Amino acid sequence: MTGFAKKSLFERVKLVMKDKEELRVPILVKEGVSAQRAIDSLQECIEIGTSSTTQKELMNKIKILELGLSGEKSVQFELMNAFIPIHILHDLHLQHGEWKAQYDFVVITRKFMLVIEVKNYYGNIKVTENGEFIRNVMKGKKVVFQEGFYSPIRQIERQTEVLRTYLQENGVIGNKTPIKQVVVFTNNKTILDLQKAKEEVRERIIRRDGLVEYISKELKKSSPVSILDNRMSDMSSFLKDSHIEVELEKATDTVELKLLGETVDTLENAPIEQPQNSSGLEDSLRKFRKEKAMALGVKAFYIFSNQTLDEIVSKQPTSLEELSTIRGIGGKKIEEFGHEIIQVIKEH
Repeated sequence: MTGFAKKSLFERVKLVMKDKEELRVPILVKEGVSAQRAIDSLQECIEIGTSSTTQKELMNKIKILELGLSGEKSVQFELMNAFIPIHILHDLHLQHGEWKAQYDFVVITRKFMLVIEVKNYYGNIKVTENGEFIRNVMKGKKVVFQEGFYSPIRQIERQTEVLRTYLQENGVIGNKTPIKQVVVFTNNKTILDLQKAKEEVRERIIRRDGLVEYISKELKKSSPVSILDNRMSDMSSFLKDSHIEVELEKATDTVELKLLGETVDTLENAPIEQPQNSSGLEDSLRKFRKEKAMALGVKAFYIFSNQTLDEIVSKQPTSLEELSTIRGIGGKKIEEFGHEIIQVIKEH
């Protein structure tokens, strides 16, 4: 099926003999593109012209996809700036027999593989001693909404077992290769209450800004394997070649879409705090948006929506990496006019 499976025993031994440990920085082996393609496709549908009701539905879908994508992009940013020799695969889809699994990230390190599930939810998350996940939406100090949702720990365990079985049956890893799992929550306002959670659950739930520290800490522990450069490249190439393209709506869990949708609604209704003296920047960005839209022959919201405008004014990113974390600014827009937006911001 892939290059790894076709290598003879002699070829594998030869690779091991020549293997080195020279890699010092992260490598992005596979970047996820399905979400951005879906966003661009929906945007094109809006541009073609539809009824106001349909446009509203399409815009809502775009916001949900952008929210999920922004969480994953923030994790990718952390990984790429880790200064650790790792291989990163983003948005990986595998099929093993009747089993299908989608992985936000699979990371290959010197001592283990890591499966990362990204959650960009609004609301405070509490984990009970029985492993139940409960989301509380607060208004001040009062809980106004509460619901349980499917355990991301169970979700990532299932994903890991599919990955482990697939790799072992294809001779990519042996029984001793560790595959660790973490669930990363990316919303900075989310409070994680893990006091009653079991230790094996607590150690697999982290915030985005704790991800690199987690990997570094795990790399200091002993491991039954040592994955050098050639081996690492062989494993990541095999996984990249194994990726199958799947329609985004079929690949995304309905519960996940529901939770992301509720997060979008909450963020839409929540006022964004603006820094002092931000009116001048807002006016400049509105002017830029209008002129850019006229030049491209598109509507202003295609450049960026009012919600995105408010978030740019609030966060005032000064680099493309920071700009990419803004909801509504995807890879295509970064490429088209990201530098111009940064320049407008810096002029203020």
